[in-house]
Amino acid sequence: MEALVAAFWGFVGGVALLIGALIGIYGGASRSVIAGVMALGAGVLVSSVAFELMDEAYRAGRFDAASLGCCWAP
Repeated sequence: MEALVAAFWGFVGGVALLIGALIGIYGGASRSVIAGVMALGAGVLVSSVAFELMDEAYRAGRFDAASLGCCWAP
């Protein structure tokens, strides 16, 4: 049953990608809209990496090490 649920959500994600590609090809978005979407995507990517690294730092050195490393980062 879990495989069917995973396949369904994979299908939904794939269809959403195709719909977005079609809108991008035929919709004719302006450069500012494209720049905004790309900036949002980059921010989400950086945020997810930061959350992943903070979780690892917390597990390795608990709150003190994680918070000091976050504050002293260049």
